[in-house]
Amino acid sequence: MEAKFRVAIIGGGIAGLTLAYALAKSPNIEIHVYEAAHQFSEIGAGIGMYSRVWKILNALGLHRDLAALTHIPESALEGRVDETKMHHFLLRKSDQAEGVNYHVAYGRGVSLLFHRAHFQQAILKNVPPSVKTHLSKRLASLDEPSNKDDPIVLYFTDGSTATCDVAFGADGIKSAVRAAVWKKKVDSAAARGHHELAALLTKEMKPMWTGTVAYRALVSYDIVKEKAPSYKPETLECAILHCGKNKHITVYPVANGKIINIVAFSSKPELEGSDFNGPTVATATKAELLSSFKEFEQPLQDLLACVESPSRWAMELMRPLETYLSEYGRVAILGDAAHAMPPHQGSGAGQSIEDAYILATLLTHPGCTREMLPEALKIYDSIRRPFSQSVLQSSKDVGLMYEFSWPGFTDEDIMRKAADGSMHLDIEALHRLGELAAEVQAWSWRSTIEDDRKQAIEMLEKSVKERGSVA
Repeated sequence: MEAKFRVAIIGGGIAGLTLAYALAKSPNIEIHVYEAAHQFSEIGAGIGMYSRVWKILNALGLHRDLAALTHIPESALEGRVDETKMHHFLLRKSDQAEGVNYHVAYGRGVSLLFHRAHFQQAILKNVPPSVKTHLSKRLASLDEPSNKDDPIVLYFTDGSTATCDVAFGADGIKSAVRAAVWKKKVDSAAARGHHELAALLTKEMKPMWTGTVAYRALVSYDIVKEKAPSYKPETLECAILHCGKNKHITVYPVANGKIINIVAFSSKPELEGSDFNGPTVATATKAELLSSFKEFEQPLQDLLACVESPSRWAMELMRPLETYLSEYGRVAILGDAAHAMPPHQGSGAGQSIEDAYILATLLTHPGCTREMLPEALKIYDSIRRPFSQSVLQSSKDVGLMYEFSWPGFTDEDIMRKAADGSMHLDIEALHRLGELAAEVQAWSWRSTIEDDRKQAIEMLEKSVKERGSVA
């Protein structure tokens, strides 16, 4: 069967592989995945996922293999997600001698925890041989002709080239696709004398430091059980967020409880938007980690002492982009390349999967021909960009809530003066803050992407019909 069009996916992480897998369900799309590394691998540690995304993975047929990687109730595995009830996360104020729990998010839907590399490998295992994968292919630049009948040309750093009809940048926050596309936009704006626009595009194409650094580590459950029994790792049923002023530590089990994922955040909000001094990812020392959280309760000190070589990440995000598309509409970005966000809702990977799902819905539709590709990508942009950017913003907001920097709930607001003049925690204020943080995130287990999927199909079919009537 002759392919109706050729797809190039730059990046073989969760976003790129999910898109390749979903597109491969259509037998007449030629798919190529270009990965810069010499093998498919994921950086990072754990990822969380809620009902909204699990329903997508179920619809794609990936749920069985992924379920083997985590604890999941049988009802959710069988597709009855809304009948399932689970703990989503627990909030605890821990920057004091003895911490206090102040909210448990519990309700319908699933809260699933994965080792990131295991998750990626499960998707890769399901990508069929019809998808051609190319390793050690780092994109240098691309050329998208204004004539949509002419192919897009990809140029790689090894001197090789490739052509395609549509290209997708799923290559992360340092996206080479975004850089190549936005450079052309900058050059075009400057050539027309629109220097302010060129400056704006130059700024938005680069990631922004949030003022936060995160220490990441994976520690064996057995080591934690032996060396930090005070933390009681056997009680970990969901993610626990240990909150403090301008700091918080997220802890949860992955690999079916065999490994404990630890991410410790330290923020200087006044530095948001400034340049980070040093490499964005580096190896830190145990001493640095312990010193950064020395005011936290002792069980957490014991847990952090189990970490030998934490990695230190400068937490960056993407500023809201005006579009996820190239000038001529045949190149699109998705995942972190489009909307890299703080991990405070556990929704970064999920948003990548949502992008891939909507794109695959459009491109595998019988009405999506090569001529319709720019229109299909325009529909993707109109649906996914506003939603993913709203999740980016709410992820920032939740991070402020966890670190007692949210208006009305600062570290001063959650204290009250007793009759004797001493200051005490206002437990009711903490409860309200916890409820607010949970409500902001509830979309991830209460809502579904199906309305967006139906809207995408309706918009595409309307465009196909209008094009046919004009013809």
